[in-house]
Amino acid sequence: MAEEIVEVTISAEGKVDMHLRGVEGMACLAETQELIALLGGDVESQELTAEAYVQVDEEQQDRLWH
Repeated sequence: MAEEIVEVTISAEGKVDMHLRGVEGMACLAETQELIALLGGDVESQELTAEAYVQVDEEQQDRLWH
């Protein structure tokens, strides 16, 4: 399993950029939900990387969501 990395950058103007690597499928959305809420909860824009579109089998999906 790849290492999961969350990179958060906050600019001097207060703009927050977040990049998540090492999470396959749409689990990235669930993985970052709490952090987004802690940072204020407002999402101006969102771009999914190629990792978000990786197909995972049912066993992996259960592991990712629990």
